[in-house]
Amino acid sequence: MIVGAIDVGSNSVKFLVASVNRGRVTPLAQRSAITRLSGGLDRTGSISPAAQDRTIRAIRGFLPLIAGFKPDRTVAVATEALRVARNGRLFAKRCSRETGVPVRIISSREEARISFLGATAARREPRLAAIDIGGGSTEVIYGKPGKLEIDVSVPLGAVRLTEKHLHTDPPTLAERLMMLKEVHDGLSALPQGLIRAANRSGTVLGIGGTCVTLARMVRPNGKPDGRRVSLAELESVLEKIADLPLANRKRVPGIDPERADILIGGARILVEALRVFEVDAFIATPQGLRWGVVLDQ
Repeated sequence: MIVGAIDVGSNSVKFLVASVNRGRVTPLAQRSAITRLSGGLDRTGSISPAAQDRTIRAIRGFLPLIAGFKPDRTVAVATEALRVARNGRLFAKRCSRETGVPVRIISSREEARISFLGATAARREPRLAAIDIGGGSTEVIYGKPGKLEIDVSVPLGAVRLTEKHLHTDPPTLAERLMMLKEVHDGLSALPQGLIRAANRSGTVLGIGGTCVTLARMVRPNGKPDGRRVSLAELESVLEKIADLPLANRKRVPGIDPERADILIGGARILVEALRVFEVDAFIATPQGLRWGVVLDQ
């Protein structure tokens, strides 16, 4: 079976075309485009017309590539930006109408389940935790490989934090301290049972673009999937980029220039989460929501 999966995220739109055989996913093609769908969302409460247009153009650009593999079905899911925006459902309908692919807004619980399925189905640990840092929210997840047991969504996202706090280039110490306070406040909502479980598991997966980018910065050579990054290495990377102007940040090896403006916020979430869990490393994986969507079919 061949499945096309489109992830309409708060910061980017991504697709994966993969064949699925007995629970094994073999990627055939994948792409991503930064569309910043949640840009200005906290301020206005709505998805802007420009962000809507960027997202629809990205999906339309992907469709010929997906169609070339003759998928049995193509599925599109949308996450935090469409969940919270006043016009989220209207945009989902518009997106479905103009692209021909039905866009389904999934709950934070469903997002956690599907992401965890995609990230862990092929792993062998008895239990493991994962953190999925998006543009608008972060999901903290725990369970057996492929089977979600505990999940909590917190309103901490790389785009959300950047727009709210980091207005200077480079960000001032005062701005970064205010952002740090919000991250601490957000993570304080995590239940102690989840924190203890993450600590006991010994394996914390970092899902998504922020985690993969940070792993690539630590070790620029080779694929980021399965790469172990220590908390000390992560703190060193954050310290390095926090004082850099955006133009210089874009040139740092391993950073996607389109992600450079939000990476400080995303890195801060990851650093503080690992500290809360009292674990000394994470393992980066690009296999998350899209892989889970494919397996779910």
